[in-house]
Amino acid sequence: MIAEGDLTYDLPEGTEAPGRIAGRCVGHRIEIDAPPELVWDFVADFEGWSGWNPLYVETAGRAEVDGQIRFAVLLEGLKPQKGSARVVTVRPTECLEYMMTSFGGLVKAFRFVEIEEISPTRCIVTNGEIMGGAMGGVIAKVMGRKVGKGLAGMNDALKRMAELKWSGRPVDGRTS
Repeated sequence: MIAEGDLTYDLPEGTEAPGRIAGRCVGHRIEIDAPPELVWDFVADFEGWSGWNPLYVETAGRAEVDGQIRFAVLLEGLKPQKGSARVVTVRPTECLEYMMTSFGGLVKAFRFVEIEEISPTRCIVTNGEIMGGAMGGVIAKVMGRKVGKGLAGMNDALKRMAELKWSGRPVDGRTS
């Protein structure tokens, strides 16, 4: 098992997981003291992400395979960037994956949120983005650190919201 915290690694051509792209992966892992099913409720409610998620400040669409989702992402030091993606994997309580392309396919991004059960009341969430395509390496060099910080912020907020809900305390959006 990989330790909690920031992740950065390369997925060379031919070694990527089924359905995922080759490229540079940035991400973050965090342990959450709440059941995987409760954490999944937040992950699968894409429409609700903008209410608690500091990375995705606007969201529309449903977490359904082949569904289109639209969003605005807020990275440190930048204005919100609008985008859209196609959902490629939905495995309740385990995994949500979606794929984006831009610049005529020169840039590809594969996003994933994985939930690994530790016990019935605890789990680890891995939140990552693989930047690939002909220009993916350049984008990873320029934006990788900002994306990684955004994913860590998203995980921190997910942990806070899930643990509040699990403890029975009121969940109030972007509380700190």
